Amino acid sequence: MKRSILLFFMAVFMLSYFSINAQTKNIGECTLQYCITKLDTNDTIGVKWVYVKGDQCKTIIVHPQLTQTLFFNTQLPTAIITKDIGASHYLQEVPYPPIGQPTLISMKEIVKDSTVQILGYNCKYVEMTWSDGVVYQIWYTSDIITTVNSFEIAFKEIAGLVLSYNIIPQSGSTIQYRATSIDFSPIPLNQFNIYRTQYQIID
Repeated sequence: MKRSILLFFMAVFMLSYFSINAQTKNIGECTLQYCITKLDTNDTIGVKWVYVKGDQCKTIIVHPQLTQTLFFNTQLPTAIITKDIGASHYLQEVPYPPIGQPTLISMKEIVKDSTVQILGYNCKYVEMTWSDGVVYQIWYTSDIITTVNSFEIAFKEIAGLVLSYNIIPQSGSTIQYRATSIDFSPIPLNQFNIYRTQYQIID
C-alpha cells in the first residue's frame, strides 16, 4: 500500500516536472532586433541586434555616430568589444563578466492588470534595482529561453527571453529597448568572425 502511494506521488511529480519544462522552449540559435528609444522625447536613437548561437553571443548597437559590437562566449573569461566611429575602428579585449559591476539589490515580479504581448508572446514584468541606483524594468516571456540569456548582464537571473526593457538611470533619460523582430533560423559561424587587422588594438 505504502509503495503504491509512493509510486503515485512520484508519477504526479514527474508529470508536473515534464509539464513545466515542456512549456519553455530551449533555443540554441536566435536573432533579435530591438528598437532603442529615448522615452522622454520618444525619439528613436538606434538599433540593437543580438545573435545567439550555442555558447556564443554577439550584440551590435548602432547609433548615428557609433557602432559598438560585443562578442563573447559563456565558456571563456574574456570578451571582445569593437567600436566603429566614422573612419576609426577600435578593438579591446576585456574580462567578461566585467570586473566591478554594480550588484543587484532587489528583484521583484509585478503582476499587471492586463497582459503585455510582444511579438505574439505574453510577457511577465520584473523590476530590478542595482547598487548604482539604476533601475531595469523588464518584460520577458517564459515560453522561450536561449542558450545565452545574459546578453545584458542584468538578465542573468531572468527565467526567459527578454523582449523589452527600460534602463532608468538616477539622472538623465530613460532608454527603452523593445524587440521588433525575432528569428530562429540557423546563424552562419562567420557571423562571429573578428578581423583584427581592421582595428586599432586598445589595451
